[in-house]
Amino acid sequence: MSSTSPGTPPAPRSTGCWRSSRSACTPRSPRPSPPPATVLAPAERVRGLKFSRAFCRYSWYRARHIRRGTAVPTAAADVAHLLRRAGFGGTPADVAALTPLDLPAVVDRLLDFSPNPADTPPASLTDPSKGDWERVVDLRKWWLDRMRTAPAPLQEKLALFWHGHFATEATKVGHAVDMYDQNHLFRTAGTGGFEALVQAMSVQVAMLVYLDNDVNRKGSPNENFARELLELFTLGVNQYTQTDVVETARAWTGHNVDKQAVPRRAYRFYSERHDYGNKTFLGETRAWNGPEIITRVLTVEPQRSIAARFIAKKLWTFFAYPNPDAALVDTLAAEFVAASLDVRALLRAIFLRPEFFSTTARQGLVRSPVEWVVAVLRATGLTAQDTNPQWWMESMGQQLFEPPNVAGWKNNAYWCSNTALWARADFARNITWKARNASFLFEIAARNAQNGYVMTEGDAIDFAYRKFGRDPLVAPVSAPVRNAMIAWLQAQRAAERAPTYAWNLWAPINLTTIMMLCPEVQLA
Repeated sequence: MSSTSPGTPPAPRSTGCWRSSRSACTPRSPRPSPPPATVLAPAERVRGLKFSRAFCRYSWYRARHIRRGTAVPTAAADVAHLLRRAGFGGTPADVAALTPLDLPAVVDRLLDFSPNPADTPPASLTDPSKGDWERVVDLRKWWLDRMRTAPAPLQEKLALFWHGHFATEATKVGHAVDMYDQNHLFRTAGTGGFEALVQAMSVQVAMLVYLDNDVNRKGSPNENFARELLELFTLGVNQYTQTDVVETARAWTGHNVDKQAVPRRAYRFYSERHDYGNKTFLGETRAWNGPEIITRVLTVEPQRSIAARFIAKKLWTFFAYPNPDAALVDTLAAEFVAASLDVRALLRAIFLRPEFFSTTARQGLVRSPVEWVVAVLRATGLTAQDTNPQWWMESMGQQLFEPPNVAGWKNNAYWCSNTALWARADFARNITWKARNASFLFEIAARNAQNGYVMTEGDAIDFAYRKFGRDPLVAPVSAPVRNAMIAWLQAQRAAERAPTYAWNLWAPINLTTIMMLCPEVQLA
């Protein structure tokens, strides 16, 4: 894709002759022989022609709006890309609803979380007959279904990011209600000021218990939380000294948990457990207290800019692609600092960058197990309550409320081990049986009952692609994969001795399994 931002008119072409830039005595290089023409099947030529015509219509439409000075519509492919990255994918109707808007308006719409309902926790959290393990299982299904149904899914996608950033494990925390409280905090505080979020997370019960600050007290400081606060939550590696860790741990003494509080455990500052002595942090000596450490890191240079770069790079890696250029990270960090470390402002800057729509970014991320499961549930109309995906997600490599360690989850190749991919295939086979009554499967069969209509294998596959958020007319899909699926459907119907116009439900049901595992659905 061009390096210009979507919705921006291209730079005017030079009007000079190409010969004017060549020396008269420079011999012309012979033209290379053209590559042999690729012979496309008739169906492929039709699909390519449809896509070319759609692109030409969009280009003409955009140019007209530029001349008139009105809002420039956003390309459908860009909208679809945004919906995959800022959520869990979009239907053709979702894409069509946003394409009339210009790109900033589309991004602002995605950043508007007001349509989302307030979270109502699972009833099992307060059910005395339920054990904590059962409550965590219910909490996983509850969150998956909330991601599946959220009108503004970016809020849930961002909560998933923070869940990996401020990682805590339910097994060690031991109270599902504390995990819910933390999840609620990701949703309510995760889109505002970053300092406020870190301050809130630092006194959240699940975090205090997980990183042992609930036992951090004067005379016996525990460094676990102090180290991760500096390395994983704010500054990154090699941006602090061991002395800073020791003194931060002293500053956080007494910030513990009241385990006898009613109705649930709560944060409590025990003054008698706090070390009020002088501490030297980042070269400054004073009687530091815990929250002051966070304020110092996130409001004073150079640490503020270091933290801004750390968070900007991590968010870009999560939403766009890994290993961004240092110049891009610096630009995003500068905008983050200028916005007083407002997370929503940083997200807006990320989604408006031309690099976000580059070839590198498009389909450049493997969907995490959570993202893939939510996308599959959305496409099939099934729920987490129906399918119990948590039984497969641990083998896939991502179990909600149980990250592998304090550093959270990795991405991309991390999701592609043999065990992880086998678990996806096993879940796809299982969910196929659950989806056999899904309305879109009957729609494939019913459309063939229309007078004079014959749905070919290619039609059925393109229909399924659209149901899974990959409209071939918006962005071309892999021709080899599509052709392989066509050949498979043809062979299956031939084995069933079905005429070309006849569709029973077995072929669409089996197609659902294959569609879940095809590259276009596995990639974001």
